[in-house]
Amino acid sequence: LFQRSTRKVGLTEEGEQFLKNGVVLLEELEAVSEEIRERRSEPRGHLRISSVVAFGQERIAPAIPRFMEKFPKVEVELEISTRKVDLVQEHFDLAIRIGGSDGLEASSFKARKIFSQTLIFVATPEYVAEMGQPQSLNDLERHLVVKQISGSWGRVNELWHKGDKIVFNLPEMFVVNSPNAARNAVLSGGAMGLIGDYLVNDMLSDGRMVRLLPEYRTLEQPIYAVFVHRNYMPAKVRAFIDYLTDILEPATTI
Repeated sequence: LFQRSTRKVGLTEEGEQFLKNGVVLLEELEAVSEEIRERRSEPRGHLRISSVVAFGQERIAPAIPRFMEKFPKVEVELEISTRKVDLVQEHFDLAIRIGGSDGLEASSFKARKIFSQTLIFVATPEYVAEMGQPQSLNDLERHLVVKQISGSWGRVNELWHKGDKIVFNLPEMFVVNSPNAARNAVLSGGAMGLIGDYLVNDMLSDGRMVRLLPEYRTLEQPIYAVFVHRNYMPAKVRAFIDYLTDILEPATTI
């Protein structure tokens, strides 16, 4: 490992490689030790979260007070927005995003599934009494259907029907870019819509809405907590993601 002369001692090529490997091993050992310390430590500090709008309003915000009761040393900041934040540059601890985890660079980010939704056709009983129930997708041409479009998402709908996948374009007479706006438009009694099940299940249960075309539903859309990939995960981030996974029960569609 060493080469010596009468005046100095140096490393051989093998010695240089041994030193490099040793440094890497020490760094990995320190990362593991830090992760163990984080796991054992009480979650604390400022937790900054970004979330998509509807899910943030309906599920994330209501969950935070109980989380803070459980972990009183954590302060929470929740930003609800349609924009896709830069977790690193804007110093967010995690982001709640809907859809696939494609596009995440494995070396920079990680994603953990915390929930999933499907979109279902719904209307109010008053709307059905006036306009009747559609019996097939072709019948939608004579109905006012609220369609959600956000960027490229929502322009084409992929639906499951009796085990088969169908690609279908809903009419675009009434378009909104907000799930909550779509739900509220349907609640007015003047339209039907294709709405996320978690947004309408309570209303289906209490009779404010009824389900239409129950044999059709969209493909499942996973909802992820996305965070920066580090050698260790801060205790506050781990605690919040674990908490969401525990409390966000899968939606049971009526």
